[in-house]
Amino acid sequence: MFACNGNILRVNLTENTLKEENLDENTIRKYIGGRGLGAKILLDELKPGIDPFSPANKLIVATGILTGIPVAGNCRYVVMAKSPLTNIWGEANASGYFGPELKYSGYDHIIIEGKARSPVYLWIHDKEAEIKNADHLWGKTTGEAYRMIKDQLGEPRVRILMIGPAGENLVRYACIISELHRANGRSGMGAVMGFKKLKAIAVRGSNELRYFDRSKVMELCRIANKEVWRGAYGDLLFKYGTDGDLDDLNMTGRLPTKNFTKCTFDGYSKITGETVAEKILVGRNTCYACPIACPRKVAAKQPYDVDPAYGGPEYETTAAFGSLCMVDNIVAISKANELCNKYGLDTISTGVVTAFAMECYEKQLITVKDTGGLDLKWGNHQAIIDLIEMIARKQGIGNILSEGVMRAAKTIGKGADRFAIHIKGQEVPMHEPRGKKGLALSYATSNRGACHLQAEHDDFFEDEKWLRPEIGIDKTVDRLDTGPRKAQLVKVLADLWALYDCLSICKFTGYPEGGIEVKRIADIIDAATGWNVDLEELMHVGERAVNLCRIFDGREGITRKDDKLPERLMEPLPEGPYVGQEFKKEDLEDMLNYYYERRGWEKETGLPTKQKMDELSIEECWNSF
Repeated sequence: MFACNGNILRVNLTENTLKEENLDENTIRKYIGGRGLGAKILLDELKPGIDPFSPANKLIVATGILTGIPVAGNCRYVVMAKSPLTNIWGEANASGYFGPELKYSGYDHIIIEGKARSPVYLWIHDKEAEIKNADHLWGKTTGEAYRMIKDQLGEPRVRILMIGPAGENLVRYACIISELHRANGRSGMGAVMGFKKLKAIAVRGSNELRYFDRSKVMELCRIANKEVWRGAYGDLLFKYGTDGDLDDLNMTGRLPTKNFTKCTFDGYSKITGETVAEKILVGRNTCYACPIACPRKVAAKQPYDVDPAYGGPEYETTAAFGSLCMVDNIVAISKANELCNKYGLDTISTGVVTAFAMECYEKQLITVKDTGGLDLKWGNHQAIIDLIEMIARKQGIGNILSEGVMRAAKTIGKGADRFAIHIKGQEVPMHEPRGKKGLALSYATSNRGACHLQAEHDDFFEDEKWLRPEIGIDKTVDRLDTGPRKAQLVKVLADLWALYDCLSICKFTGYPEGGIEVKRIADIIDAATGWNVDLEELMHVGERAVNLCRIFDGREGITRKDDKLPERLMEPLPEGPYVGQEFKKEDLEDMLNYYYERRGWEKETGLPTKQKMDELSIEECWNSF
């Protein structure tokens, strides 16, 4: 077998056992890895209705067929389980070095089941694995645990996934951190690790991957690593990181501000990527084999001491703690980012929860008495810094907010649900869907709740430069269009991005954000595996993954009624170039009809038909509902 090991490590924490299992090549080719294979395993092995906080839930860490091949972006991996935040499909992606290291250690995937009696961590090195005591690590921040594990193992180059106190305390949107500044951020995967008493997974490997045609792989990688700069964001990401687009979002009136009640922020110029570069940038981090180096490394002393070991804020973090909370102090935002990485908190959910609390405070649904003395007025960055620790440790009002906005609104009552901006229980990311209608459809139909990484955004496809007829993107369409062509575009892009999550490749290096063409990716797969795949087969891999996740959600009761937007995101925009733009309910209903038709899903339920399952060779899932 080429380009992968064909091995799964199954870890049963209840029984304290480790077992190696093999995957046949046909299965690997069918699902590729990542999201697709994880969805298939969880569908097969989890009973519907289980409590995410139970030993029955399983956590999967999965690489893809491309992970570890030395081409820009081929470093990603996916962590999956039933989400404690949403009670449906849970998935979180990350980049860096852990994914390739796991492959080089001799395993492609890890399945973690059961629950340990006391804290443990997993140590994997060149096809050997151990479950080690972690009592001394429990309660430690990610930075403390990272240093202690490296010292204990005596491996300076070990790669470590870990949780902080937020995961240990079962904050429902706790994330998993690697290298102190990479996050498997969304849907509460850190809380699943915390419930299982699994503090960390450490890996070190020296095995080389075998390729069908090594010289051809290396030639194609060299071409792709030049091609990557031809995308929309290569130079911008290198210079300013993911914050490089913040000023454009503000100028076009699509920067989420004041808990989505506004869409422009007067203080935007103080928190842009350019400002980071001028004021606090001290270096760049990078990912395995990638020349773009988009992650920032920042440091400051006033008004907060910011540790560069924890990286720097990405766009989502900057907007979530910045414009959404009306904070224009980039050092305060960087400190919030550091604390989230220390404690293991998803910065998107934490920022949205904070903005929700600020609006509740403004409307006097909660008072200083409820907040333990915190003055949660808009823009008070010291209160945000204090609140992050309260959430991570579930202290005071932090205990209520640690449940996420959906549950917190129910606890607070008094109409607080009007300010809880979520879809299917997951807080909405930092992109304004009223100014790009395809994104709204993607948000509404996303299998893991509100997510900006389920399909590409609309703006690209107004320009013929980004059309790709070979994968079904053959006509330009306006960003505000809500017709059948937009639904078709969202469908194709969702399949493409699901494919990227199976492979697993960074969306900033693959088309259209990066310049590596889908055909180039197919050529690399062919040279690495000898499979002779074509684009149709690859797009079916992505479509299969989308449908498997939808089936998982359908088993948990998700239907058409849940494919909706928060009321606030359907109201007219109050300002900016798109002032007055809204998302009418009838427009969303029409878009869902168009989308379901193109997906082969029932219009009444929004669930895949038997014909669609047969077409994707997942007919065994027909009895899932």
